[in-house]
Amino acid sequence: MALVNQGLRWFIGILIAALVLSVAMGVFWRYGLRNSLYWATEVPNVILIWIVFMGSVVAFYERRHIAFSALVEALPPRLRSGLMIFSELVVLVFLVALAAYGTQIVMGAMNSLSDALKIPRGYFYLCMPISAALMAVCSIENLVRLLRGRGTGAPS
Repeated sequence: MALVNQGLRWFIGILIAALVLSVAMGVFWRYGLRNSLYWATEVPNVILIWIVFMGSVVAFYERRHIAFSALVEALPPRLRSGLMIFSELVVLVFLVALAAYGTQIVMGAMNSLSDALKIPRGYFYLCMPISAALMAVCSIENLVRLLRGRGTGAPS
């Protein structure tokens, strides 16, 4: 998963550059050329959605999501371990459900064309099941690590 995480970091960097470029082009066309690009709002919106969903995978893998650990750290080690395994199972169930329902949303949106680009909207929403599936893989890794008693730190 470390290689996937590194690839996602590059992909997100490329998306950020594309976002900046597309917004700059839209502003230039609007104010410099007194014309507008027909895709100048749709493309940046879609890019931003992909950045958020793919960035959440990176944050999940690196354990950088917000967490309230004071209660867990105050528990005895055996109880703490059980609670962490339970919470990881809850997260995994949620991510599997998100991937399944996200796939249904994508399939349903394939019949609807976007306003500006005239491509199926399902491609815009594809980031949801992809990110959920990738986070589920991370969650399974975390669960295995917990069950083997190797802690919960971010993978190196």
